[in-house]
This record gives sequence, C-alpha cells and structure tokens, in this order.
Amino acid sequence: MNKLPLQQRGASAIGTIIMLAILGYGVFIGFQYVPQAIESRSIDSILKTVESASKSGSINSAQAAQERVVSLLQINEMDDMTNDFTVTEQGGRITVTFSYDRELNLLYKVQPMPYKKIMILK
Repeated sequence: MNKLPLQQRGASAIGTIIMLAILGYGVFIGFQYVPQAIESRSIDSILKTVESASKSGSINSAQAAQERVVSLLQINEMDDMTNDFTVTEQGGRITVTFSYDRELNLLYKVQPMPYKKIMILK
C-alpha cells in the first residue's frame, strides 16, 4: 500500500498566483522607472561634460553653454528635452538648469516624478 504524505510539498495554486502577481507588478513598475533613471543619468552625464568643457575653457558664455547642451542632447537623441533646460549668466557665473516632470503609474494612483538638476559653471 502507498502511504500519503502528511505534509504538502511545493507551492499551492493560490500562492503561485500571488507570487506571479507581485512579480508582474514589479515588472510593470520597472518598465516605467528604468527609462526615467536612464534619462536622469544621461542628463547627469551631459552636465558633467559641460562642466569639464567649462573647466578646459571652451565654454566662456551662456550662449556657448546652451549650444553645447543642445548638441549633447542631439547626440544622445534627447531632442524632446531642449525645452526643459535654461542657461543663465549672472555676475560671470553660468547656471545650467534642467527641470522636467515625469509620471509613474502605480495602478492605484499616478505618482508625479519631478526632476531638477542645477549646475553652476565658473
């Protein structure tokens, strides 16, 4: 005769469905957040490049800084960001500011994700 095991081995169907739902939700959030993180790091890279160009002396005016940022945005295929930055010059100091908003859909609400990055040159 075969004896039945006293304890269940493996996961139940309900447990498996719950784990798949949690995993699916994580993937859903990740598909939205990862591109935003990549975009933010690209802007950090652009600002570092502009800063190093300023230190080397190739950027000496607000217009030169603006042209450099636009050029770097085009190289990174981020042309949609050209309206999300400003370059100002006051007292010999050039300020480059990126300010833009993104949204993260959490299914139960849409979370605004504001980004603001400022770099002061010279």
